Amino acid sequence: MMHYLIVILILLSQLFGQETKVEEINLSGLITDRDQEISGMDWYQDKLFLLPENLGGFLFTIPKIEILNSIRSNEKVPITPKKTRFKTPDYKNLINGFDGFEAIAFNGNKVFISIEAEHNGQMNSYIIWGDIDPSTLDVSIDKDHLKWVDTPIQLDNISYESLLIYRDDVLMLYEANGSNLQQDVRQAVFSPSNKNITHMDFTNIEYRITDATKIDASNKFWSINYFWPGDKKLLKPGRDRILGKVRAGKSHSNSDAVERLIEFEIKNDKITTSNQEPIQLVLDEKASRNWESIVRLDDKGLLIATDKYPKMILGFVPFK
Repeated sequence: MMHYLIVILILLSQLFGQETKVEEINLSGLITDRDQEISGMDWYQDKLFLLPENLGGFLFTIPKIEILNSIRSNEKVPITPKKTRFKTPDYKNLINGFDGFEAIAFNGNKVFISIEAEHNGQMNSYIIWGDIDPSTLDVSIDKDHLKWVDTPIQLDNISYESLLIYRDDVLMLYEANGSNLQQDVRQAVFSPSNKNITHMDFTNIEYRITDATKIDASNKFWSINYFWPGDKKLLKPGRDRILGKVRAGKSHSNSDAVERLIEFEIKNDKITTSNQEPIQLVLDEKASRNWESIVRLDDKGLLIATDKYPKMILGFVPFK
């Protein structure tokens, strides 16, 4: 009997690609309120900063050691993130159609954040920048530290969702880069030194790119690649080149939704997918999870977070 079971498991593993289950990290406090809409996160020193989409005047922080302890423990005691001050101008009055913050990236004591806005049917993106106080962890943004960034195409509720530091510049990843949307994809690069915008070539990736990790010493980074089937008309997906490299996992084979993590690399000032196999996440049978944030957790794996769909989730995805 055991022999037949092993044979069946082997056949199933050959029929379907591997999927990884997200290990949920228990949280408590205000961050579990769906209205906070976590839209980005990044490490500063040994603390994880989580960016609410809305203009609330604060960021959430969690010490890395608390996350590590939660992953190692079987008791799963909830973590209560602390609030730190986020001092900004009133962007609701400063920016027409201000919709919210989308991504955050630290470079030393400098911080960069992207903003999405919609005015008269036109999607607009902005980048803002400021400083973090190492002692208080307060983040401050001056009124004149604001720059408009042109979006490559116009799609409702789509803008620059990822910020990465590359050679002290800020690489901004647009959310929708499918083959039926853009023929020649280029991503914006903001230079803090002269405030200019240049561009870097990117590859066609179907569905949405919603956040990215820091770039490592090999110029590689991980990104969230997500698709909610309700966006099919908006995103017009073409041939899935990522799926062409691997078999779909069991849960993905039974759903039109896509929840996966892809590694990219920068070579010769061009961004392409690396040779690393994508990580397909085991889908939730009840609802699509709108993953909006991602960071590395040392060499152990990746942390990912949703905004508010179906609820606020902070999850750990271990490396195999």
